[in-house]
Amino acid sequence: MALNNCSIDSGTRSTPKNQAIGTLASVVLSIRPDAGYVVSASDFTNNTGSVTGIASVTLVDTTTAYATDNQISVTVDLDNSFSPSGDVTLTIDIDGDAILSKLVPKTISGTYDTVTANCTVASQSGVAYSATGIPYSEQTLFTKTFTASSGKFFDVAPSYVISTGYVDNYSVSVADVYSNSVYLTARTYTVKAKIPTQSITGDNIDFTAQANGDIVTESTGKITAVRINSAVLPYQRSTRQIAIYGDVGAQFTLGIVNEDSTPYNFIDLNFVNGGSVNATIPSTGSVRFDINIPAVLDDDQYDFTLSTTSFSGSQLSNSLDPDSNQIHTFSIQQLGDIVYTVNTDASTDSRTYTSNPSSVHLGTPFFEFEGQRQVTSTLTLTDDVDIVLTRLPLVSDFIATNTNSSNSTDSSIDVASVSVSPATINGSGVQSVTFTVVSNIDYFGSVASSHTLDLGNFIAAESVSGGGGFRLYTPQVTGSGGGLIPGQVRASYNPGPGYLAGNYAKSVAIGTPNNTNLYSGTGTLYGNFYGNSVSQITLSISAAGSAAIDNLTITRGTLTGQAPAQNLYYSWTGTTSEAIDASSDMTFTVGVALANEP
Repeated sequence: MALNNCSIDSGTRSTPKNQAIGTLASVVLSIRPDAGYVVSASDFTNNTGSVTGIASVTLVDTTTAYATDNQISVTVDLDNSFSPSGDVTLTIDIDGDAILSKLVPKTISGTYDTVTANCTVASQSGVAYSATGIPYSEQTLFTKTFTASSGKFFDVAPSYVISTGYVDNYSVSVADVYSNSVYLTARTYTVKAKIPTQSITGDNIDFTAQANGDIVTESTGKITAVRINSAVLPYQRSTRQIAIYGDVGAQFTLGIVNEDSTPYNFIDLNFVNGGSVNATIPSTGSVRFDINIPAVLDDDQYDFTLSTTSFSGSQLSNSLDPDSNQIHTFSIQQLGDIVYTVNTDASTDSRTYTSNPSSVHLGTPFFEFEGQRQVTSTLTLTDDVDIVLTRLPLVSDFIATNTNSSNSTDSSIDVASVSVSPATINGSGVQSVTFTVVSNIDYFGSVASSHTLDLGNFIAAESVSGGGGFRLYTPQVTGSGGGLIPGQVRASYNPGPGYLAGNYAKSVAIGTPNNTNLYSGTGTLYGNFYGNSVSQITLSISAAGSAAIDNLTITRGTLTGQAPAQNLYYSWTGTTSEAIDASSDMTFTVGVALANEP
């Protein structure tokens, strides 16, 4: 006798020696489960066989199977004719297991209905299904196959809905069969259930399968259009759908290869052991294929070939095949993020810097922003000598590379604004300046692009020892008003090294009526301007001692001659703070800063 996780008791009956038992009452034993276990009479068997003195053994639940208070009543019916001559022990053989209460089998059951059209199976209603098992185990309930009638296909794929019941209790897998790789002609559903912790009845599943499409076998007509998102693909795994449009019955071949010339597998939907697919335009007017693009580590390209050369009577439209060779090709690129860089460049300047700042921005190739994307770059330029600004930087000071949208591979990016801090012009200078650059981006191209700030346009050349922040021309000042000495007065040049700025300023002899102020003047600077244009020359005028010119405005005129013998004509307006008399001996210094120094 083998009993697991439970126990059975014993019983006795007394009868006179050598006398038939007769109608002596049966012996009733009990099978009791161990703590935490439950029993059901259906899980136990009587394997006693033929035993002298026993007529039968019966097992019955005392309450409800697997109830916590249930026991199994074992009734041993004694043989009425049995006549024992002495004490006798009768042994019965009961086998079975009590089970943990949480492992008590549960049942999920219900019915399904089908609505079909042009299928090999008619509509059905109330078809029962059921599965019993341990809670949380998965059991197969049933499989159901819908097959289109001859010459028909499912233009709308069969579908199902769990109309009654908890959806998460079910899992449904689908297997499809296609004719000519295009027409969906059969679909098989495998319906499984996760056994609940409490038995469930009354669930319902509704299936719909209507094969209303007509399969076309005749090869005629045109392929008129191809539709696919041809934007650049990212490095990550993605999916694109290609749709081929045309006349009903038109046939074609479609092939796709990657950069390594590996063909796409239209069955397994990957680039493994693939090949071209032949298809026919159905009554819907189009054929669609899902293209799974794998993740890559470097740039890739996918080449598509659409052809009707293998099918007599089919052809490509003129828009697809202007060469009339019945072949249409195109490609889609798979690219990583594109780099846009904003940086500085001193290659046109004669000085060096201790830093070469840059700012990098990344974007998806050819992704068009809604409106414009605006990015800000902060560039901090440093040096071990003073940086002197001859003017403020301009948007035109940037050199653009691959930012012209007229080229299909370029970006569409422009510099909107540039500012500098500190914004001091012709001052003593600082050893660190910061440029803030704002760029407008319509889209990134397929190649790296940049905007480079040409520092030589607006920063003075690096000074040499003893030379000061910039070099000075120091001429006499001549002009009208106030009686300055007439005639052309040319400038002397302060070469810088070993000299202090302004040492060669010249005195102006004043011969004017007493107590007359000077209001304007003109002058000519003579020397070598080293190829600088008028706009690249900055002038300043200062007076020695306590003299000063108030409300000073300097206007640059023309630049004539050839270096090193050049004349720069200028004029000024203002008011000298000191009244001039015959004894006045005032010194005016004209300072010159060049954007491009030797």
